[in-house]
Amino acid sequence: MKPEDVTKILESIQPELQKIEDPHIKHVVSVLLNLIEMLASDNARLKQENQLLKDEISHLKGEQGKPKISPNIVKGGDISSEDERKKAEKTDEEILAQVGYKFDKGALEKLKEQRLPLELLEQLEQLNGQKYGSETEFLTAVEAEIGKELTEQYSDLLIKYARYKKRNRNPKLPDIKIDREEKCTVDKGQLPDDAVFKGYEDKVVQDLIIKTDNVRFKREIYYSASLKKTYLGDVPKGYERDFGPHLNSHIVSMKYVNNMSIPKIEEFLNNFGTIISRSYISERLTKEEHVGVFHDEKSDMYKSALEVSSYQQIDDTCSRVNGRNWYTHIVCNPLYTAFFTTERKDRLTILDVLRNFEPRSFLFNEETFDLLKKLNVPKKFFTVLNGVTPEKVLTEDEIHAFLSDVFPDLCKGSLHHTKVKEAAAIASYHNETGTSIVELLLCDDAPQFKLLTCLLSLCWVHDGRHYKRLSPLVPMHQEQLTAFMGRYWNYYKELFDYKRNPTAEKADLLSAEFDTLFSTQTGYGDLDERIAKSKAKKLELLTVLEHPEIPLHNNLSENGARIQKRREDVSLHTKSKEGTRAKDTMMSIVATCKKLGVSAYQFIYDRVSQTFVMPSLAQLIRAKANTQSVFNDNS
Repeated sequence: MKPEDVTKILESIQPELQKIEDPHIKHVVSVLLNLIEMLASDNARLKQENQLLKDEISHLKGEQGKPKISPNIVKGGDISSEDERKKAEKTDEEILAQVGYKFDKGALEKLKEQRLPLELLEQLEQLNGQKYGSETEFLTAVEAEIGKELTEQYSDLLIKYARYKKRNRNPKLPDIKIDREEKCTVDKGQLPDDAVFKGYEDKVVQDLIIKTDNVRFKREIYYSASLKKTYLGDVPKGYERDFGPHLNSHIVSMKYVNNMSIPKIEEFLNNFGTIISRSYISERLTKEEHVGVFHDEKSDMYKSALEVSSYQQIDDTCSRVNGRNWYTHIVCNPLYTAFFTTERKDRLTILDVLRNFEPRSFLFNEETFDLLKKLNVPKKFFTVLNGVTPEKVLTEDEIHAFLSDVFPDLCKGSLHHTKVKEAAAIASYHNETGTSIVELLLCDDAPQFKLLTCLLSLCWVHDGRHYKRLSPLVPMHQEQLTAFMGRYWNYYKELFDYKRNPTAEKADLLSAEFDTLFSTQTGYGDLDERIAKSKAKKLELLTVLEHPEIPLHNNLSENGARIQKRREDVSLHTKSKEGTRAKDTMMSIVATCKKLGVSAYQFIYDRVSQTFVMPSLAQLIRAKANTQSVFNDNS
């Protein structure tokens, strides 16, 4: 029996189940329905495992497994909550402003299918092509054509099929830079004698010219016989080698702005008569002598962003380095985006990222021992460490030597060895001076992000995904899930409205509403378990009540992860550490330029040509942080 058949049977008996009033029988029915959900879930999992085993047997026989053909619609496959989030973040005025009403050919055809009287349809055709900004304005126009009685009778249908979503279109012409003007004359021979000149009508046409600019420099040569020395005229800055600054900057831009592979860059340049090799392109993209200026730019940019920002957002995604699985970490906020690719993603690595890969330091103090308790380190370690821990800050070599002396049987890299290092590293980070310490981190619920900062804020969209993953079979459970998710996003809307106008009274009210919402008991076991898990994260989910400047979601970091994935579509992996570092640096530069409203093309050329006319990204970040309320994010 298919799951949908079970659902149909349960739908047929649901009215009878709802008539049950005896609490004991209700409880028994609830237990049985949850048992059905559990068995259906186990059955689906076992079917999947069974198919995998069949495929493996086929592969061992030299045959092919079951072809993976994705269906058009996957039930429960879409766990995105973007539609719900965007709807919750819009005001009623914004929603109304996006809706308009009009009768076009499609709307009239649909009304015809609803068997409306032909005479009525002919009257409505008089409104074909007319647009109305509000429902009231639309119904007034309809009433003028067909009368009040018919308008009231068919208003629901008319509104349903006349409604459309307005597109936000901004005029482009004022933003177009005019490079030249050309007058288009009228053939005077075609003009009648009484024709009078009335001026000009403007027409703007955009065009782009791509051509080579190959230069032959005539370098003067002088020779001094007395000094036995030759003097040679200098070429302009940026033209010292075989390719000029424009072409060199285009190579970088095509790779990291246009997302082109090295073979495609070579093909593009060859098509315009430029003779260039892939090895030269690769060198321009990776070697320190060429991208060092961008490495310095990224480091300064990141330091400035940490100094001026009240919070940071972080996420990570898998990446590949020379055929091995690594991780790309994305740290960002509305001012910037920075990428860091590392071999691991544990707490120590996240600390490295937040400290911009300064040399690791470790400290044993009272906070260290508190952290060891939170990390569930056995008490015997406290007994041994108590009284023998050094009071100074240790380097990584020093802490390894210290732990080897104190715990000679404890292997380097073992679980408890690592936890002791993590606790000491976090304590040292919190006591650093002269470094910008991240106080508030917005992230998902991954364990490596916890305990690093004083405050942690969790993403509501990530939390909502867990509910979207629930695929109940029982109709009653489906209704309960839908009802709860409606309340969930209504509460999110209240939080978003609070960010616009935060007050202490609203904060207390929202805190109490959170307890009420996430104390809900539905009888659907999986849903109730999920609700309880959300309630346990109250402190992290409601950080916004104390810090209304932070977003309720971590979408900025996820957008950064998408940049990394799109890069992998072109180049599956980087081959070397310098190539990986160059990739991180240039993606950081390009993404930050976009956030700051700077042309990445112009910025790359400015640095490649060594003109340095444009201000650094660090300066722009500081200026924007001082002049705009960029952290009052309502996006």
